[in-house]
Amino acid sequence: MSIVLQNIQINAPDNSGQQLLKDIGFELSDDSVMVLIGHSGSGKSTLLQVMAGILEPSAGVITLDNQPLWHKRKVDQAHLLRLGLIFQFPEQQLFASSIRGEFAYSLRPYRLAADERENRIRAACADLDPRGVFALERSPFGLSGGEQRRLALATTFATAPDWLLMDEPTAGLEAAAVRELLRIIRVRKRGGYVIATHDLDTFLPLADRVLVLDRGELVFDGSPEALCRAPELLTRAGVGLPSCVEAAQALARRGIAIAPDLLAPELAAPAILQALRERSSASPGPAQQAAAPKPERVAPAAPPQAAWLARDPRAKWLLYLLLVIGTMQLQVWSGLAASALLLGLSCLGLPRAAIRGSWKIAVPFLIFMFLSILLGGVEWRPADGQFPLGFATERSWSAGFVLTRLFLILMVGYWLVVSTPYGQLVQGLNWALSFFRKMKLPVESFALAVSLLFRFIPLILREWQRFSAIVRARGKAAIRPGMVRMRDIPALVVPLLLAMFHKAEQMTVAMEMKKIDGKQQLLKKSTLSWQPKDTLIVIWSVVVFGVLIVMRD
Repeated sequence: MSIVLQNIQINAPDNSGQQLLKDIGFELSDDSVMVLIGHSGSGKSTLLQVMAGILEPSAGVITLDNQPLWHKRKVDQAHLLRLGLIFQFPEQQLFASSIRGEFAYSLRPYRLAADERENRIRAACADLDPRGVFALERSPFGLSGGEQRRLALATTFATAPDWLLMDEPTAGLEAAAVRELLRIIRVRKRGGYVIATHDLDTFLPLADRVLVLDRGELVFDGSPEALCRAPELLTRAGVGLPSCVEAAQALARRGIAIAPDLLAPELAAPAILQALRERSSASPGPAQQAAAPKPERVAPAAPPQAAWLARDPRAKWLLYLLLVIGTMQLQVWSGLAASALLLGLSCLGLPRAAIRGSWKIAVPFLIFMFLSILLGGVEWRPADGQFPLGFATERSWSAGFVLTRLFLILMVGYWLVVSTPYGQLVQGLNWALSFFRKMKLPVESFALAVSLLFRFIPLILREWQRFSAIVRARGKAAIRPGMVRMRDIPALVVPLLLAMFHKAEQMTVAMEMKKIDGKQQLLKKSTLSWQPKDTLIVIWSVVVFGVLIVMRD
């Protein structure tokens, strides 16, 4: 089975002008181990998600056995079942009440017979549970951090995919678990591996092929031996040198020249002995090596900012406040229609990914609205010989109006969050509250609460996207990116809530360490800069507010 990538490009979700992957192309054949290396942020995790069918390329084609992986923005489930993806922190995917439940969720898409399912569970536990702590009825949350990570690895190994894509698989594992993982990779007889890692010493001896990424570009594609003979590629890509290269350089400074690829554990001693013999038979004289000049890293050009992201937050805060106040004053449906139109015009210039992300908020709320409108109109009419339940259209219509107004206000808040970086958001808020502070009003606590609220909104969206990708990788659902099936909600919500509790705890600890008392959170220096376009936003805000007030009744 082969995987072929042709001219794959991935654009940043918030800026289509910034490319996370640039014209990536290569072919992988069966029964091979490919190691993917690069500095943090070079695109390794993004490339793995593209290969796993989780992230749709912005351009280019991926084929699996000469069949296109993507068709009409979906990946066929038959292809997904042949691909397994282990995320960088796999223990964060656990959600079930028992270890058996974790295995059952991962194996459910494969529709295995009961005997085959139990055999796979036992085999995975035997490989990754040497101490026998994976009692199937035990809660996965009762395991230690390292045991949880091994359990998450075991649930993926039990699916026996043709290609196993692993993102930093040894991070957080003890030495015994790392040795067991390497043994599994060596003895596995079918399919192949793609391993993104910083642990070169562990995985280079296993690799048949190495890819090096640098800022989204493929800068090396070859054998581990060829890479060890060209360490400048690793230096240029911002990756640490493997021990074999460091040892070769240290020996060279002592006048002992050995090729780095000969310093693998099984070859090191004979290579050093041979080099010492050659040195003793040659004329003495230390080898003088001129230090190679470090290549200059050219800073990438700053990506162009989206129209709204470059605007002064004070102008956006004013537009937000006037639009909310005006919407709250509306009493007729035509006014709400005008408010929705004005909100749509305000969204012009937002990144496309931000507009798509609004559906993650809008769809659940619209479902809630629909159910609330139906229930709001239900009334009890006890009467002889008649059905006691009735429906009051006027009450339902009134509930729909209130909820629609609330929905528009919610979307205005979303617009403000996605159009304004967090730091600028806080600065704009502090500027507005400075006038009330002069009147000795206690505005510091309010500013802190609002800034934390707006900090958590994008954080929740990012975590939702991350865990929805994990659920799609485990559930093997042939659905469009960003969507989640109803039956996968427990596998998404439980890890999401746990992650948010952890983030909240981290933020609380950070605030305590900084001794925030409601006053020190205000920025001492403002970096805001008012531009002529910001004046136009203010004029637009006043016009919007005037239109809504006129249409109030």
